[in-house]
Amino acid sequence: MKIAYNSSIFFLQKYGGISRYFCSIIKEFIEDRKSLRIFSPIFKNNYLLDIPNNYKKGFYIPRYPTPKLLKNIVDKISFKQIQNSNFDIIHDTYYSENLLNYRNKKKIITVYDLIHEKFPDLYKNKNFEKKKKIINCSDKIICISENTKNDLIKHYNIDEKKINVIHLGYNHIQNNLNSIRQENLILPKDFIFFVGSRLKYKNFDLLINSFHSSKKLKKDFNIVCFGGGPFTEKEKKLFNELNILDKLFHFEGGDDLLSYLYTKSKLFVFPSQYEGFGIPLLEAMSIGCPVLASNTSIFKEICKDGVHYFNNNDAHDLCEKLEQLLYSETNLLLKIDLALNISKIYNWKKCANETYKVYGKI
Repeated sequence: MKIAYNSSIFFLQKYGGISRYFCSIIKEFIEDRKSLRIFSPIFKNNYLLDIPNNYKKGFYIPRYPTPKLLKNIVDKISFKQIQNSNFDIIHDTYYSENLLNYRNKKKIITVYDLIHEKFPDLYKNKNFEKKKKIINCSDKIICISENTKNDLIKHYNIDEKKINVIHLGYNHIQNNLNSIRQENLILPKDFIFFVGSRLKYKNFDLLINSFHSSKKLKKDFNIVCFGGGPFTEKEKKLFNELNILDKLFHFEGGDDLLSYLYTKSKLFVFPSQYEGFGIPLLEAMSIGCPVLASNTSIFKEICKDGVHYFNNNDAHDLCEKLEQLLYSETNLLLKIDLALNISKIYNWKKCANETYKVYGKI
């Protein structure tokens, strides 16, 4: 088998969960000496820089002058390169319309989540009919969770026999304390930790309102956010109106800083309404950080009983659970050992091996 990967996600993402997924399994394939190549004439993806040059065809350009126009050109070049190659399997990286045009190639696509379909108001002008055609033309479909599989069948009526569920792995981050100390990082003493973007469906506002509603929490704790960009003026205005501006902190950085923040936090909170998977949960669980998550089906699928749950979208219940955990060391640490054992189930080697088996079934 000779597997080709097209340019779509590597052109679009500098960093991001989907491009990290592809680069992670590709690294495992390279280690196992599988025959593959990434056809991305130009790319801005930083994870792809770690892939040896003999496994990719393209040039790194950190910024594009006209990204929308350039994307169509790059997609077409990538398509022609793959179509004219002797690679027999094409694994689409992100809903390329050119997947419809391949001849004499076996086609496979990974569906990460259906966030656009779940929250159409946040993602306007999405062509769902085109997306459905792209997914349907694939010989095999990989979903990263049973939850995503169920959503895919519900929204697009996809033949279940074409779908294979393969859970993601994650990078086991290590705490490099010495490198963090050199940064002279100033952290609040006791803090609740939040990771990732603060888009509406991530329910960051729910966490803020729950925190604000408790006099005890406001007095004794802070909230530290990692990633997702600096606080916007709109967010700062809200924090100021709630009189908690001095309780919110934001940091950006690499895995060393992220793991350090996990170890220093009292509790990691993941209140999101919807995810395709939820890698931050596994990162926290693997490093011994207590976790409180919304009780959505995907988190229960991945984390099982290894984390604490609150009722999704229920600010009062979230506030109650925060107080129950943060003011009781016994409650807080109750699931640490179980969480650690569950986190060991997931790794990129297993994900890659199961993916390669799907290639063999086409």
